[in-house]
Amino acid sequence: MTILVLGATGATGQKVVDDLLKNGQTVIALVRQTHLKDHPLLEQIHGTALSLDEGTLIKILSNVESIISCLGHTLSFKGIYGAPKMLVRDSIKHLCQLEILAQKSRPRLKPLKLILMNSTGNQNLDLAEPISFAQQCVLSLIRILVPPHLDNERAANYLRVQLPKNKKIKWVVVRPDTLINEKRLTPYNLSPSPTRSAIFDAGKTSRINVANFMARLSREEYLFEYWQGKMPVIYNDEIGVYHDIKEVS
Repeated sequence: MTILVLGATGATGQKVVDDLLKNGQTVIALVRQTHLKDHPLLEQIHGTALSLDEGTLIKILSNVESIISCLGHTLSFKGIYGAPKMLVRDSIKHLCQLEILAQKSRPRLKPLKLILMNSTGNQNLDLAEPISFAQQCVLSLIRILVPPHLDNERAANYLRVQLPKNKKIKWVVVRPDTLINEKRLTPYNLSPSPTRSAIFDAGKTSRINVANFMARLSREEYLFEYWQGKMPVIYNDEIGVYHDIKEVS
């Protein structure tokens, strides 16, 4: 099983790669300036989904069963306000369009899995998730002042609106709350929608937990099928009890 990882050198992306490799999965990582440690199951390709030529990307897609995207904007003025402002949406859209094109001459035996890291600040509009008027006002302001948030929304909406009719690409959008760094995997909760306000009562999610869940989605068929076409929210479990899909069904 080979997994393509976008944003592999980021804080969460590195942990995703580590989890995949520890579980014997082969990884293709798109990297720019920073490189990962060498590993016999890891292939590193210099470039991005927006900079590599279409032939190279189609070849990569033909060799993978899943895509895990941990793409995000760097926390600098250029990273937040510079081009490409829709980095995540444009990268995901470009790869999906190439995959759909390639499928015309290269049908897949199993659908391509696409697992996208997002945030709890992004609503799942399919569920009409309720948020307070105050939170709506704050999010409207964030959309104007912080382009990466709008990018996250548009990336998820592209999958939710544009891909439902394509049976050969299946997706899950993973929504962590406030990301924190922890050295060890800890219990975590999964739920279809946020159980607290992302603005006024934010929870915590460790990057290693997000990485574990996303990596599991790539290799555990029952887990992916359960969340396919959905936008699960992941929180650290503060009382130390692990909740899997049986507790949220």
